[in-house]
Amino acid sequence: MKKVLLIQPPLEDFYTTPIRLYPLGLLYVASVMEKLGFLVEILDCLSPLRKKILPLPEKFAYLRSYLGQPGFFRYYQRFGLPLEKILEKVEAAGPDLIGLNSSFAAYFSTVEELVEALTEKYHIPIVIGGNQATCCQEEVRLKLPGVEIFSGLAEFGLPKLLQESFGGESFLEAPAEELEWKKLWPAHHLLRPEAYRIGKKNYISLQASRGCPHRCSFCNISLVFGSRVDYRPVSSVLKEMRWNYLNREVRLFNFEDDNLSYDRNWFEDFLKAVASDEVLQGCELTFMNGLSYENLDENLLALMKQAGVRKLDLSWVSGNPALRERHHRPQKKDEAAFFSLLKAARKKGFFVTVYLILGLPGQTKEEIIETTEKLLESGVLVGPSVFYLTPGSQLHLNLNLPAEIRNDWDLYRSTAFAVETAELTRRDLIELFLYIRKRNLERKG
Repeated sequence: MKKVLLIQPPLEDFYTTPIRLYPLGLLYVASVMEKLGFLVEILDCLSPLRKKILPLPEKFAYLRSYLGQPGFFRYYQRFGLPLEKILEKVEAAGPDLIGLNSSFAAYFSTVEELVEALTEKYHIPIVIGGNQATCCQEEVRLKLPGVEIFSGLAEFGLPKLLQESFGGESFLEAPAEELEWKKLWPAHHLLRPEAYRIGKKNYISLQASRGCPHRCSFCNISLVFGSRVDYRPVSSVLKEMRWNYLNREVRLFNFEDDNLSYDRNWFEDFLKAVASDEVLQGCELTFMNGLSYENLDENLLALMKQAGVRKLDLSWVSGNPALRERHHRPQKKDEAAFFSLLKAARKKGFFVTVYLILGLPGQTKEEIIETTEKLLESGVLVGPSVFYLTPGSQLHLNLNLPAEIRNDWDLYRSTAFAVETAELTRRDLIELFLYIRKRNLERKG
């Protein structure tokens, strides 16, 4: 039986959010690989999360005077295993094939570093997949010649790629057939449950739906998952949750879906099923990618409470309806309906965070401050998310940007404050970011 080692590489940034690091994409790849007859091992270089302070890269020198200020970042850091330790683990695993996850443009440099070290030391076939590999396939191929680039979803194209690129049928020990993702469980069993904890709770990330019908100008998710929202059967999702509850002592289930509440009927059925399930009593549900508020109402909020939802993450993007329309953000509900929903959520005891994007073209400093104050008055936390480029999005394709920004993937991150507009300078963005964080603390106090 041939062995494949799937690697989640380290990353370098000013901070990271542990719950967003669960290697769900790799676990779907692992599930496909196991069905193809491979022995699969996961090397998650981010778990347990190790940190090392790094010198501030010169390209971020403009942030130096802000580091350590209240509400700002303190250091630039490497999160994850050092390169020599990764190579030792690869040596010990002895794989016939290595798969690497490349999901975020800003972290491609650590993928590149690892690939170069692996190809220099070993003669093992390497495949790179993930969001970044899908949206920038040709660019990744140019940067890493000799490595196979896999674009798209594992169950659709990976069997064919393995058959065509690595020795044909002889490389596979099972027929190279496309698989149905609704019938696939991510290979949670390959991870140590105690390595993935939020507070005192074991957690997993999972996915009940795929696709996004919206064409928000700042997003590229439809390039990866398509523009049609497709759901797994509620019974399948609950079965996956029960298995992890009973076999891995998981008590927190984080859904990475982009549109879990898009189909109100499906979402209602799901919440009722969780709330009434005898096994899942006492579990907590989170939706870190946020829920669309368009279909939420008091009835759904009550069901969410019964199902173990304690926190609501809502993406409002901007308080200016004309700006939301300009950037194709769906807005069936007007401002009054949105704030009414916030009031109802707070009344039911939810901890609510509303996320704003700072720095969209056309956005002004005055609008951001006014919106922030309105949200704080409603009793919610305001999450400032600085606009950054996402490959393949409308803004990425159409914005007139300096070459040093467009061509440097390291700047494709919120923490870089890289994209200036006619209305907002980099300094404006940093000051707005600090302003919102300061006001959140003042309101808490």
